[in-house]
Amino acid sequence: MILILKIIAVGLVHVAFYAAYPETGSFGTYYLWISLLLWTVFILFINTSTKLLRLVSGLAGLAVNLAAFALMALAIAATMPQYDKTSVLEKIQKGRYPDRDTINAGMLRFGVNLNKEVAGSIKGIDAQLGKAVKKLKED
Repeated sequence: MILILKIIAVGLVHVAFYAAYPETGSFGTYYLWISLLLWTVFILFINTSTKLLRLVSGLAGLAVNLAAFALMALAIAATMPQYDKTSVLEKIQKGRYPDRDTINAGMLRFGVNLNKEVAGSIKGIDAQLGKAVKKLKED
């Protein structure tokens, strides 16, 4: 079960970078799948060693897992292709963080329109708020 959660976490880290910095060009999708495959195999390999380390110390196993995920995030940020030939790591170092429009463009690649989702949620909240106000006026 823990291994499945780690593999899901690998996928989520990749999706987060891919959505936050979507200007990957034509090779971005290939990069995503190859990187996802390589890091999944790496985490499978590390999982075996962390099980052995947990026999000695549970904290050491946790430290190895955290170091592996930190290494993965650093490697993705340093190697992810971008249109402007500036790595994601350099963008983060210069303080060029993604804004809402960039994240929305990135999530559109996965078929999620954040603007539509937020608008639908706001309409639902407005309807619930209207019902609550109406009920308060009746009381």
